[in-house]
Amino acid sequence: MVSNPHNTLTQIAINSLDDLRHYLVVIDPVVYQSALELLSGSTIGQHTRHIIEFYNCLLDQNGSNDIPVINYAKRVRDIRIESAPAYALACLSRICDQLMEIDLEKQCYLDCEEHGQKDLKVLSTIERELIYNIEHTIHHLAIVKIALKVTAPAIDLPEHFGVAPSTIHHRQESCAQ
Repeated sequence: MVSNPHNTLTQIAINSLDDLRHYLVVIDPVVYQSALELLSGSTIGQHTRHIIEFYNCLLDQNGSNDIPVINYAKRVRDIRIESAPAYALACLSRICDQLMEIDLEKQCYLDCEEHGQKDLKVLSTIERELIYNIEHTIHHLAIVKIALKVTAPAIDLPEHFGVAPSTIHHRQESCAQ
C-alpha cells in the first residue's frame, strides 16, 4: 500500500506538536511562566504560545478566501497559552483535530509585508506552510529543551525532542559507520 504524502505530512505535524505534551502535562505553572535570563527574559510558556499561534494563523487564516493570505505577524497573542499549561494542551488538541481536515493542496499567499515592502505576497501552498510550521516547532522546541534542562531537569524528554530530522538521520548514519 502506498502512503498518502498528505496524511504523512499531517501526521508529522501532529507528532511534532505532541512533543509539547511531554512537558505541558508535568511542568509546574510557576516554572512555565518564569522569565529566564537564559532565554533573554522570555519564558517556556511564551515559546509554547509562539508555536501554537503560528499553527492557529495557518488554520484560522486558511479559510478566509479561495486563495487565503497567511500572515504570521497578524497572530492573536493569547496570554492564557503562555500562563496555563492545561490551556495550552487544550489548544494543541484543537489544532491536531483541525489538521486532520486541512486541504494541503490549496494554494495560498504568504504575506511578508513585515519585511519592509508593502504588498509583498509570495505564492505558496498550505502544504508548504505546514512544513514551515513543523520546522518552526522543532526550532522552538530546541530552545524549550535548553530551558527545561536548567529549570526542570526531572522532566523526561525523548531523545528526538527539538532535534531536526536531518540531524537525527545524520547521527544515525555516523553511528552506523
